[in-house]
Amino acid sequence: MRLKIELMSIKEPRIFLPTGFNSFIQAFIYNNLPIDDAKWLHEKGFKLEKQTFKLFTFSSFLEKAIYDRKYGFFIFPQTISFYISSPVEWILEYMAKTILVNSNLFIGNNKLIVSSIGICPSVKIYKNRIDIKAITPIEVHTTLKTDDNKNKTYYYSPFEKEFSEMVDSNLKKKWHSLFQKECPHNIKIFPLFKSENYERIIFFGNDNKRTIIKGWIGPYTLESDNIDFLRFAYDSGIGSKNSQGCGMFNIVNDRKI
Repeated sequence: MRLKIELMSIKEPRIFLPTGFNSFIQAFIYNNLPIDDAKWLHEKGFKLEKQTFKLFTFSSFLEKAIYDRKYGFFIFPQTISFYISSPVEWILEYMAKTILVNSNLFIGNNKLIVSSIGICPSVKIYKNRIDIKAITPIEVHTTLKTDDNKNKTYYYSPFEKEFSEMVDSNLKKKWHSLFQKECPHNIKIFPLFKSENYERIIFFGNDNKRTIIKGWIGPYTLESDNIDFLRFAYDSGIGSKNSQGCGMFNIVNDRKI
């Protein structure tokens, strides 16, 4: 399930946000869930052994911004919108209900009101191989030890076989955490590009809480032995750091959608 949230500034004709503003979108989502549900999702989530999954993802803002280098701020128009997606319908349903009655909406320091909440058409997938466009970076990584015993994060590219293997492993774990049974399905991802122009480095948060995320957008083919697993991938996002705004994609080649 996927929603499109549209918000409008009620005090200023523009919206100002610093770099790493995905953290504000994430905070907006948690702040507009019932308190107990938000706390459970943020602190516990859907567990599988030692791992936890939030099982939602979101896009960046759909509107273009101007970056003010002097002050380090993005300047958006008065109205902004973004997508949020999840295979867990109560997350989106509770969020939509809360937003509609919440008169105290903020993203960063910007006070907003709801312009609209739209339910995106249900995805109907008719084949086991689909072409997609990643609209937020797909990120998979591993942590390595350096010679001096320090941790180093290695980010895989779509041109390495481990990229597809880790997307598959991660999605299976998310499935297992939600349905509480081992996932019997597989998924493969193939880049439809050869250039490194699709690599993206984004920031999450700012100042001393800022983290760097390295991933890849662009066109891919997804292939699975099960169309429901492809639909699950669409709803939950693929790769890691989905709840930080990574791994969201659109389907581009299924004529019946």
